[in-house]
Amino acid sequence: MKDRLDGWTWNSGGSDTEADSGPPSRGQYAVPRIRRTPAESARASAAWIHARWIKLVTVVTVLALAIGGWQTYKYLTRYHEQISGTHGSFPSALGTAAPERPDRVLPSGSGAPVGVVGGLVLHERDNGIAADNVRTDRTYWHYGREKTALISESVVSGAVVLWYEDGLAVSVDLHSGKPRWHTKVAGKVRDSGDRVWPSANTVIINQRDRLTGLSGRSGKQLWSIAPPKGCRGWELRPPLDLSGTEAFDATDCSGSLDGLYGVDPASGRSRWHLQDPYLDYGRLGDHTLVTLTPVGSLVTVDVSGAWPRTHSAFLAHHLDLRAISDGMVILSSADDTSFTARQVSNDSSSKALWTVKADKGSELGLPRTADNRVYIPQYQPSAKAKQKKTHGSAQLLVLDARTGHELHRTELPDSLYGNPDDLDVGMMAVLGAKYGVVRVGLSGFLVSPEDQVTLAE
Repeated sequence: MKDRLDGWTWNSGGSDTEADSGPPSRGQYAVPRIRRTPAESARASAAWIHARWIKLVTVVTVLALAIGGWQTYKYLTRYHEQISGTHGSFPSALGTAAPERPDRVLPSGSGAPVGVVGGLVLHERDNGIAADNVRTDRTYWHYGREKTALISESVVSGAVVLWYEDGLAVSVDLHSGKPRWHTKVAGKVRDSGDRVWPSANTVIINQRDRLTGLSGRSGKQLWSIAPPKGCRGWELRPPLDLSGTEAFDATDCSGSLDGLYGVDPASGRSRWHLQDPYLDYGRLGDHTLVTLTPVGSLVTVDVSGAWPRTHSAFLAHHLDLRAISDGMVILSSADDTSFTARQVSNDSSSKALWTVKADKGSELGLPRTADNRVYIPQYQPSAKAKQKKTHGSAQLLVLDARTGHELHRTELPDSLYGNPDDLDVGMMAVLGAKYGVVRVGLSGFLVSPEDQVTLAE
């Protein structure tokens, strides 16, 4: 006999079916089945799903953080980078053009100077680049790499591209100081010298055994070309920047292959070959080159077509070509005591515009034209001053490019000419004129920060 009471079920002692029903579990009783309402079941299911979701999210978050941290660590240690900055707000430029009356000496930072870009002064420092505030000389950001040496650098499309001895090219954003991209350039770095050049949005890496074009935006390799057949290498010096063409020198060539080669910076295709023994050409116009031969002939070359067209006209002996701007050249006398500016046409015809003479006992250094003005350093070499038992001096002259009229003159610090040995490195030169500043220093490769000065209005 089965009895039921409050959900419990058991057999009565005298039941005839006791032997057939088998032994009861848990000592004569069974666990009752708990019945939930639909609402309770829904809440229980939701709680179970919520608990499992929290666990899943926690696991995914921990994995993401671990992977991200590992990738960041691997990214930084892969290139052995050291990044510092930015510090403060981005410094604005002192101006958009070259200054008319530069007479204020700005502070100069440590490290080999690279140049001024906007409100930043770039210096080589610790196998990398430091960007300093042009007004305060305080470091805005610094980028460097360990276990390798910096070979060359160039400003391209709002960034400075650094090329290292291990073949890695790095684009560092000028505003943030952080890398935009890294690209390994094929070939060994065997020679020193300036070998990174900007051309619109292309970065050109110049090696003796190849020219390589990289995208300035992504670092992707666009092209790579070997020297022309019959030539052993490319010359490691700045190319001539023409309209849509970069002209490079090929060297150690057999036969008549020596000369300039016009290279399309977008594709790397060769556009023209200028076979000529005079390689010291400069850019006279968008498609025109100019040079002065050792015998005093002015030579112009039109490279607008597939075949360069050359013209020449004799000027005079004992002249040197000191500067070239659009349609104008500046020629110096043999002793660098006078400059003459000449307007030059594509057919080598020219006419004198003006002449400027140095003060007695002084020489004129390498000039630079910018914004319809000519900037010329004038200095008395300290070796000559010592012989005359006088103190050396140096000034920066600012002339009107069309008339030669002197617009301004300012005294330069004696750090530029106080050491006689420094002047043996190279002539005093105007190294840049833009963004409201003018940089004056000594020409040559071994230039220290003390050999340069930055002036502003």
